[in-house]
Amino acid sequence: MKNRSILCILIGLFFLISGVQQLRAQSPCDVNGINPFCTDDNPYGITYNSGTSGDASSFFGSSSYACLYSMPAPAYYYLRISSPGDLLIHIRQVSVGGYEIDVDFACWGPFNASNESAFINNLCTGQYNLDNVTSGSHVPSGGYHDPNNPSSWGGYPNGNLVDCSYSAVGTEWCYIPNAQVGQYYILLLTNYSRSAGTITFSQSSGSANTDCSLLASVSHNGPLCEGETLIFTCDNYQAGATYSWTGPNNWTSNLQNPVIQNTTAAMSGTYTFQMIHQGETFTESTSVQIYPLPVVNITPPNPAVCDGDTISLQASGGGTYEWSNGSTDSIITVVPTQTETYSVTVTSDFGCVSSSSATIRYGQTNSYSLLDEICSGNRVSVSPYDPSVRYVWNSGETSYSILPQVSVPTQYVVVITDTNGCVVTDSIMVYPTPVADFIADAYSKEMEEGMAVINFTDLSEGTEFWKWSFGDQGASGNFSDVPSPLYVYTRPGLYNICQVVSTAHNCADTLCRRVLITTPFNFYVPNSFTPYRQNGLNDIFAPKGIGIMPENYEMVIYNQYGQLIFKTNELFGGWNGSLPNGEIAPLGVYVYRITLYDFSEDEKIYYGTVTLIR
Repeated sequence: MKNRSILCILIGLFFLISGVQQLRAQSPCDVNGINPFCTDDNPYGITYNSGTSGDASSFFGSSSYACLYSMPAPAYYYLRISSPGDLLIHIRQVSVGGYEIDVDFACWGPFNASNESAFINNLCTGQYNLDNVTSGSHVPSGGYHDPNNPSSWGGYPNGNLVDCSYSAVGTEWCYIPNAQVGQYYILLLTNYSRSAGTITFSQSSGSANTDCSLLASVSHNGPLCEGETLIFTCDNYQAGATYSWTGPNNWTSNLQNPVIQNTTAAMSGTYTFQMIHQGETFTESTSVQIYPLPVVNITPPNPAVCDGDTISLQASGGGTYEWSNGSTDSIITVVPTQTETYSVTVTSDFGCVSSSSATIRYGQTNSYSLLDEICSGNRVSVSPYDPSVRYVWNSGETSYSILPQVSVPTQYVVVITDTNGCVVTDSIMVYPTPVADFIADAYSKEMEEGMAVINFTDLSEGTEFWKWSFGDQGASGNFSDVPSPLYVYTRPGLYNICQVVSTAHNCADTLCRRVLITTPFNFYVPNSFTPYRQNGLNDIFAPKGIGIMPENYEMVIYNQYGQLIFKTNELFGGWNGSLPNGEIAPLGVYVYRITLYDFSEDEKIYYGTVTLIR
């Protein structure tokens, strides 16, 4: 149950009058990094602020994402659908001076969550994936979308990227088809100018509606049961405000959205929220109920049977009962055939749940067992374990579990006497375990003529069978069963070599060591070239190098305006100075970015400039 107040409505109106605030969140997971919005007539007078600094790459992990080639001064907003249908949102970004400033956007969804706190938690713990795909910039003429003609939607949705655009104007249209009640959508908005401003959201068309109640809620997630986490929320963040909460047992907090973990019934009562901004104070209270957990008792407290007797267990302390054997009565009658544990889950009238269990000790001459054999160094345990019985081994030990160490095959015998006077004798054979050990003739080696040979020498003891793995996954010959093998590596890398030694009784030991195989690496990028001469000398701008993987190679070149004018994925592919329209680029300095991987699969990125001269 969520309790709400109109406090944040008053706060939102006050802050709207106070002026535009600067928004500096780089990630939606920063404090107040993401805020709700709705497309109705702004019933609470909320100001939606533009981003003014930073870059969204700190959240997305790259300088471009979806259809956006850059993401300066990000602002993150989200909406929740209150009625189903299509939704066309008109977005407008305006400076403090009242003129439009460039806004670009990307929208992802739909996402499901039980409430706003769960939605933000799912986003910031990686449970939602924001697809990095694109169908290009979607800029419909006049915002027109035909809900019956997906070809008018600009190639979106693409994965869970619902819509995306980077037109160089102060308005955009975001189209969300077939939205359903309760679904959440995320909007990333950018501000190329980085100047302070505000954003307006209005619904241009569509039958869907957005939930404006997100903007005006002081709430908590109660009522709760003891041990659960209590979360207080006021969703209307405004910069410069101070917050304070007070509650039972002298509890206080100065956070906007405090959390109380491991709640108890004593924490029930009235909690008061206060916000102060520019000398104005706003106060509101909300009531919290924490119900106690039921106290479960099972009688008799120490049940025991022998030789198939019947026994009854009775649970008390709750309203409903559910036993591990499926019974929903408070009393169960069982006939154990071995030592067994019965658990019961008890639910109170308030829905709070507790569990307890009772172990019925059972004594019978055939109710205990050991394995037939085991390897030295492994634990031997009588099954099932009963703390009330007495264990005596022929080794003199008196525990139900022992750890034998032998160098020759040895028989261990145990005599078990339980509280009911039942006696059983059992035995197990313990066999020696071999000891794995080996050396390599080199643990770091540079490839010559495309290969590196490593010889391995077996130093194991008590071994009958060998199994080698040379760490070269997917390569033929990666395994061997000879005592002292050699292996030829044809690729650089850090390889994990494992030796598994064993005996006819399946006793085994494993030892792994690492070998580093390397290859030379060098990379050269020229700083100028002369495509105008066309004399075959320095006409092409192309890097050179050795020890570079041909896969995932990329070189891109930008002009002084940051426009992409050349791109290649061909290893050492060169630029002849041509623009996308076929003309030779003007004389001047150009920026390049080269991404490559060496044969150790380490990524290397090179930035620099190249001068186009005559």
